[in-house]
Amino acid sequence: MTTPIGLPIGDIQHALWIANLPTDALQHWHTPDINLVVITDRRPHALSRLFASAERSHYLGDKVNLVVNLEQSSDRTTRMLVNSFSWRHGDKVLRHRIRKGGLMPAIIESWYPKGDDDYAVILEDDVEVSPLFYVWAKYSILQYRYHRMGNPELEEFRKRLYGVSLYSPRNLELHPAGRRPFHPDNVLLNMYPPRMPYVSQVPCSWGAVYFPEHWREFHEYLTIRLMDLNQDRRLNVTVPNSRSARWKKSWKKYYIELVFLRAYVMLYPNFQEFESFSTNHLETGTHVKSTTKRMSAISSFLVPLMQRDTILSQLPNQRLPDYAGLPVLDLWGYLQTHDTLDETAAEWHAQVSACKRRPGHYDPQDILCPFETPPPAEPVRPKRVKFKYAIEPLEYVYTTRKDVVYDPDLDGPKAIDVATMSSEPDDGSILWDDADIDFIRGLPWTNQLYNPVVSFDQRRDDLQDLLRADAELDFD
Repeated sequence: MTTPIGLPIGDIQHALWIANLPTDALQHWHTPDINLVVITDRRPHALSRLFASAERSHYLGDKVNLVVNLEQSSDRTTRMLVNSFSWRHGDKVLRHRIRKGGLMPAIIESWYPKGDDDYAVILEDDVEVSPLFYVWAKYSILQYRYHRMGNPELEEFRKRLYGVSLYSPRNLELHPAGRRPFHPDNVLLNMYPPRMPYVSQVPCSWGAVYFPEHWREFHEYLTIRLMDLNQDRRLNVTVPNSRSARWKKSWKKYYIELVFLRAYVMLYPNFQEFESFSTNHLETGTHVKSTTKRMSAISSFLVPLMQRDTILSQLPNQRLPDYAGLPVLDLWGYLQTHDTLDETAAEWHAQVSACKRRPGHYDPQDILCPFETPPPAEPVRPKRVKFKYAIEPLEYVYTTRKDVVYDPDLDGPKAIDVATMSSEPDDGSILWDDADIDFIRGLPWTNQLYNPVVSFDQRRDDLQDLLRADAELDFD
């Protein structure tokens, strides 16, 4: 079967890996439908930077649609920017919420796959992407989603891959004691060649491609989990020794539960000096005016974007390795195997669910089985008590109202501006993501390792000022 592939002249140099693709994967060149899904509120300057970086990226001649999800409180400038932005790589779709939902529904409801070949690059507006992010995403998807390995056991392992990260993390956030610095070389170099990509259970929220089967499963899982939390609270799904157990409003808390109980993993890049295909910016606000303070605060997690295409030259053997050869890391950054992750998941499944475990079907019902509890005892009926009622007479007091002067300039009607309204979501939940709160509390320790010259107190104050200002821009 012949698969015609047409590449723009300027993109040929970024698709040399085609020669290394297995034949069955190459035949699916036109199968993946990869779309950009952007979540924004009221940060037009950050959104403009994201749009500019995405616009100048290489899309290998593919049609790539842009879906922009606007929060209810998005301001006029943001709406004007989104409406006027011209996207030449595909269709532009705009969605605007009419009720404030907070960050969790903003992320989760931003995309629902229409089929098993539908993929989403989920990007918050403070993310910036490398010109080569789509090249990395498509190469990884073709290599690990459309190449059949022939071995049934390896095929089961491959089905556990739930996404492709664009970001190279410099920290681990799930240790119970708090955030810890992380470098893949410290874990992999004794057993793997340099620049070896790896798979990890940790979901990435700073730029990543999510796969359709796993995202649909997560939608159903989260729907039932939240319904139970608001009603009977019969489910007791947790992840042992994970800091995410403290979080209440972060979507990653629930995704971490699912990937832990399913032994799912995400592919991560591992290039020199944490070179990545996405990075995250913290924006200065009214309380942070110094560029020096801002750069000091974000230096521990800002990573360089790959500008020059060195993907093949840095990869071992100038190609993506076979899936079976990828290193496997758990939620805490320890080297494991797919078998040990699955064994751990099976053992913990028995602690949290009464149903038999059924992995591989992308159906979370087997996880969401509460253990039977004895019916509550009959309530004790209180004794009847006789009451005597007394009615006191009401005394009415009348006052005369003075004439009121009506000033149409001061008292006349005014238009409502949603950008100035309260940002409290309708369900009463807090808007601060618990993962972000942990991020603030843990950064004094992280910054000490990356920048020992600046004092603890100064770094902590700088970053807290910065994130609060950033939150004000998002959720005031």
